[in-house]
Amino acid sequence: MGLLLLAAITQASQTCVVSIPSAYMKKSFNAAVITPEEYKNNSSHFSVVYLLHGYSGDYLTWTRVAPLDEYADRYHVVFVCPDGNFNSWYMDSPVRADSKFESYIVDDVVPFIDKNYRTWAQARGRAIIGSSMGGHGAATILAKHCSLFCGAGSISGIMDLTEFPSQWDLHEVLGEFRTSAGLWKSSSFLMLCEKLVGQSKALILDCGVSDFALPGNRRTHEKLLALGVPHEYYERPGTHSFEYARQCVEFHVLYFSRILQKPGN
Repeated sequence: MGLLLLAAITQASQTCVVSIPSAYMKKSFNAAVITPEEYKNNSSHFSVVYLLHGYSGDYLTWTRVAPLDEYADRYHVVFVCPDGNFNSWYMDSPVRADSKFESYIVDDVVPFIDKNYRTWAQARGRAIIGSSMGGHGAATILAKHCSLFCGAGSISGIMDLTEFPSQWDLHEVLGEFRTSAGLWKSSSFLMLCEKLVGQSKALILDCGVSDFALPGNRRTHEKLLALGVPHEYYERPGTHSFEYARQCVEFHVLYFSRILQKPGN
């Protein structure tokens, strides 16, 4: 495992950069891994919280947005921040052979972390959280791969891709909206949330009241209620911003820390 020490000791936790190869895309991408102080001091296994960044971000975005070092120690979890390659939307693109990031997260990143770190390699040992593009990614990956994670958290997530036919390079991932509208619709969590019926997964949708993503989040909340899918739904003062993500992410981590397998258990 190639490791690069990013920050020798931040608080008492440790942050490293690892290079994780993709079997599908035939290249490697970096990920930041934050381990708590107790990870190096005993032989316990730890649960992992995967954090997916938003559009135009990278594997270091979440380390700049929130004090993950403090949270790792406080909540006794390992954080993994994989690279979503700027605009992948964490999907397997039908139009770009070099953009298979759903498969990358599920088939490459998770197994790599379980192989190289002392993790609880089961659904109760993993949660996935993301903001904006990453919120979409976290929710849809949970819906399509329920057996891998105990739950997902979306902060300012884009729940209905069809609302934004000319935004954020989505056409590079899904094709032009005018010719692929059905694919855009079926790739949105607003549709994929139906897969969570009867799955008993933890789910949080969180969006600012001044966020352009709010209508899609409200419609998704209403659909989840109609489907009988248990979930937490929050609207708070705020916009589509790093500041909003910073304000919300610790609550998400706290929520999942109460569900995830604890060290030593």
